Amino acid sequence: MKSSFAHYLGATALAAVVMSGPTAAQTAAPPERLTHRPIELLRNADGSIKRGLRNEIQTGYWSGLAVTAAAPYTSASGTFQVPSVSYSGSGHSYEDSALWVGIGGDGDSTLIQLGTEQLITSSGAASYYVWYELYPAATVYLGHAVKPGDIIAASLQCTAACSPSSVQTWQLTMTDETAGWSWTQSVQYQSSMASAEWITEAPWDSSGELPLDDFVQATFDPVSANGANPNLTLAANGIQMADPYGETSNPSAPVGGDVFSTCWGLAPSYTPCTAGSFKTPPPPPPAVSLSAYPTKVSAGQPSTLTWSSTNVSFCTGGGFTAAGTSGSAVVYPIATTSYSVTCTGNGASVTAMATVTVSSSKTCQKKHC
Repeated sequence: MKSSFAHYLGATALAAVVMSGPTAAQTAAPPERLTHRPIELLRNADGSIKRGLRNEIQTGYWSGLAVTAAAPYTSASGTFQVPSVSYSGSGHSYEDSALWVGIGGDGDSTLIQLGTEQLITSSGAASYYVWYELYPAATVYLGHAVKPGDIIAASLQCTAACSPSSVQTWQLTMTDETAGWSWTQSVQYQSSMASAEWITEAPWDSSGELPLDDFVQATFDPVSANGANPNLTLAANGIQMADPYGETSNPSAPVGGDVFSTCWGLAPSYTPCTAGSFKTPPPPPPAVSLSAYPTKVSAGQPSTLTWSSTNVSFCTGGGFTAAGTSGSAVVYPIATTSYSVTCTGNGASVTAMATVTVSSSKTCQKKHC
């Protein structure tokens, strides 16, 4: 990892978007468009770089792991789980965290990145976003819903002119493996290609750096750079964060070179952090309901069966024909009949039943019918 940084102060970088996929909607955005900046190192009074006990470099708004040894970097990817966040009590009107995969920004003023953002207000209202950014151009917020627990796979791949001296073409891709949506877009950007990183960050608004919300723990599992395991270590690649409001984020030691977590904490200490794990949440179970109206009829008279279902791909009727995963059908029973609808989805089946009672046409005399 590079040990010096010339903070970006107005240098220009080419950041032209070339559409080659779904248009990036910009309606789902925070109260103010935020920025996600290149790294800035914290320094001691003598100018030396602040380092943690495990030799991690220390910063004000990045935490995670970054690599520089195999530059130029033509691709980076990471899979992570969106954390559920809470307000940490900073006194600011809102707090924020961002999880992202990027190329550049560790020692230079270029940075191309994509990921999620978790914002919470002082009243406890949380919002979650998906975005990409070609720094210093404005963040682009995508029109896809994301929620805590979702598994996000994010990647950047250079597809043309892959040299630091050229304006490159990059393919950006994000997939929500939990919700089932996928997004991809081609952009042009001149990156240094000098680093690849997997970061938990405190973003910036127009007033400065935001407080880091309490994300508890965020896990990347796995990550890759140039299509391979980056073989990360804390001493060579670790980044600790201590923001101006007293929040911290501490990376764990990587497992297998490509799995690690970051853990939220409060200064002056860093929360001990070990690499977590996440499992893709099981698909939601299928559900179905079936009702009859009226439930009592005379022989041959109509009753309407109505069914609805969720998380299913198809339904079949028992005693009637069920067309589609929801709907209604009219039946004309001549005897009391129990009807059923069975729906299948996400590897399971579920059945609902409804009974239509047919009244007798006989006249009861005394106690005998």
